[in-house]
Amino acid sequence: MINLAEFKKFFLFNLIGGLVISALVAVVTVLIGAFNEVTARVLFTLLMVIIHSLVSLAFIWDNEKQNTFERLAFFTNVLFFIIVLSFVTSILGIWKVIPLEIVWHLYQTYFVIGFASLHGDILSKALNKENYIDIIIYLNYVFMVIVVLMLLPLIYLDNAMKVLGEIYYRILAAMGIIDGTLSILTIIFYKLFLHKHPKTENPLENSWNQEQKTAKTEKKRGLSIWVWILIIYLIIQILFPLVFFGFGRFF
Repeated sequence: MINLAEFKKFFLFNLIGGLVISALVAVVTVLIGAFNEVTARVLFTLLMVIIHSLVSLAFIWDNEKQNTFERLAFFTNVLFFIIVLSFVTSILGIWKVIPLEIVWHLYQTYFVIGFASLHGDILSKALNKENYIDIIIYLNYVFMVIVVLMLLPLIYLDNAMKVLGEIYYRILAAMGIIDGTLSILTIIFYKLFLHKHPKTENPLENSWNQEQKTAKTEKKRGLSIWVWILIIYLIIQILFPLVFFGFGRFF
């Protein structure tokens, strides 16, 4: 069985090694002054190593402050693997092992999968509280999978509108509205449940020590930044199809 913690550490150390090697090559290139296509690719490789190193470290820092790896374990593990895939994809694209068009398609796929994993992980925190909430969440999972599967052809097909037709986009918009509405309902009902049961631990809350700011309040609590990101995304997911398909003809 793969030890994810060790794998993450291994990946970070490899990024550090790649950063050092790429930096040395870049320094030699600058000193020699021999700029060509190969050296340009080396410099872009160095840039990708730096970006992915910073993203990986950002997750570690966020975990140290908010315990994100434990509270959203599924999402963070999926996202870390996406970071690994993103790094490999960027390098293959820079060195033209795969076409840039495929690179763009893969990055869109990573984004969809990453958001779906965040969506699903946050919904799972509200399970086993009330039977009606469980039913809403399971229905939400179904529509979330439908939306993800329907998005994939749009990523990989050329002239998707002509191939799939407008009705496909309308069905996707309807599925997205249902998906977003069920998620918002889950969040609302979950907050109502917590209001009735204030002693219940809420894994979606964001807490940090306030001892230096005030002696009266030990902790300040609010929704995690990841939950707010999801809520904003869901609102857009609901409103955009309504504006585009519902009210767009009036403008």
